[in-house]
Amino acid sequence: MTRLPMISLVILLGIALAACSGPTNPTAGDTLAPPASTSRPTGAPAPALQPAGSDSSSGNLAQTKDEAAVSVTVTPLNLGDAVADTLDFEVALNTHSVDLAYDMLSIVTLRMDTGEEVQPAKWDGPAGGGHHMSGTLSFPQLKDRGQSVTLILRGIAGVPERRFEWEVK
Repeated sequence: MTRLPMISLVILLGIALAACSGPTNPTAGDTLAPPASTSRPTGAPAPALQPAGSDSSSGNLAQTKDEAAVSVTVTPLNLGDAVADTLDFEVALNTHSVDLAYDMLSIVTLRMDTGEEVQPAKWDGPAGGGHHMSGTLSFPQLKDRGQSVTLILRGIAGVPERRFEWEVK
């Protein structure tokens, strides 16, 4: 008789773990959206950009902050393209203990070292809660990005600010 509750608990734990993990590789039914295309005059080089204080040879612009049981990863998608219509950032939030019911349009700000600040114009991702949330934040194109840009997310899991900074050269 005491085995039944133990077996039930093991089955429930397995179901909970399976629900929080997704496929690591795309399957035949999955589709990946190509990056937004933007035009640049033929032969015009894109400015080099990198995470602030990083080794530019790595080529990886993604930055991750793990605080208060929530991992936030931000990757600029077109920061080096000065003629793009928008500035786009891929944002992924992951946790196993906090509900991620955030309005991304109201908790994010993009700040340039020139002093200009803008709010995102669009969040292309899910609304609601859960333990995994990802999408693309789009900001209006800026007249002057200066030497660096900082993406600021406020109030996730009680952390006042998470800052992600990239140098634009």
